Amino acid sequence: MENLTYPWVRLILGKLPRAARSLPQALLLSGPAGLGKRTTALFLAQALLCETDRSELAPCEICASCRLYQVGNHPDLRILEVGQEGEAVIPGAAEEEPAPTRKASRQISVHQVRALSDFLTITSHRGGARVVCIAPSEAMHPSAANALLKMLEEPPVATYFLLVSHQPERLLATILSRCFRLDFAVPQRQIAIDWLTGQGIDRADLTLAQGGYAPLAGSQLATDLPFWNQRQSLLDILADADFDPLRAAEYAEDIDGPVLSRLLAQWAYDLVRLKSGLGLRYHLDYAASLEKIAKARCTWDLLAWYEQVIQYGITSQHPLNKRLAMESLFSGYFSR
Repeated sequence: MENLTYPWVRLILGKLPRAARSLPQALLLSGPAGLGKRTTALFLAQALLCETDRSELAPCEICASCRLYQVGNHPDLRILEVGQEGEAVIPGAAEEEPAPTRKASRQISVHQVRALSDFLTITSHRGGARVVCIAPSEAMHPSAANALLKMLEEPPVATYFLLVSHQPERLLATILSRCFRLDFAVPQRQIAIDWLTGQGIDRADLTLAQGGYAPLAGSQLATDLPFWNQRQSLLDILADADFDPLRAAEYAEDIDGPVLSRLLAQWAYDLVRLKSGLGLRYHLDYAASLEKIAKARCTWDLLAWYEQVIQYGITSQHPLNKRLAMESLFSGYFSR
């Protein structure tokens, strides 16, 4: 069975019918990445495919159907994810991440969705439910989304669509209107910290903050030593009383764009919060340095630099001269 020991997910499942077969035929699991939506979708898929007559929302784990699912070979399950077309997806793959492929793709193609037609028109192999899981559903090409919409308009009997979405606002309004929406929200801070601590993670509060307060995102970062090393080196430069924009630009050039954008945005956000009389949110281990910087800078300068960081984040995925962009960005981060 997919791991559903996450306490915040158990609370969310309480909003669904107790029996799997009473679930809506189109279910959208939406919310930030790192909250267990994909794992939950696969848990529900197994429960729907389970052949044991059960009145609870959970698979039996021992029937023939559950065993087929466990080995990643269930004929009545289709999982569409970003990646190489036609490659089998193993149900137990890592949470929120597509299976690694030789030919990475950022979209779910119309070919992948149209290939579901035969799956939906033939009789179920096991004589029970058929399940389609799409994650993340906003990665569908527009033509793929339109092809799915036609299937959702008149879904075959005993066929269930489980859509995972980190950004539901990017989905077609017509798709949203045909789905029952199950929203995943960031859990209460102490619940998340207790869970991370139970996983043996040190500084659970800092790890959670760096994961954007999504526990699974934090859990994945906890063992990412290159990230923590890059973060410390970058933040040490930003905290230096003799800040040198050229040195900062040189170091930042080797950090992956989205990671750099996130770290800088969090740093700027913490500075603005401190200047506004609020507490830190992200870089908890640099509290003294951030407080000193915030006191020495005027509010408008901090807000202006924060805006620069946000603008860099928008362009960080696009080709540009990163070194020049960094020099321009750090020139606005005045020395104290």
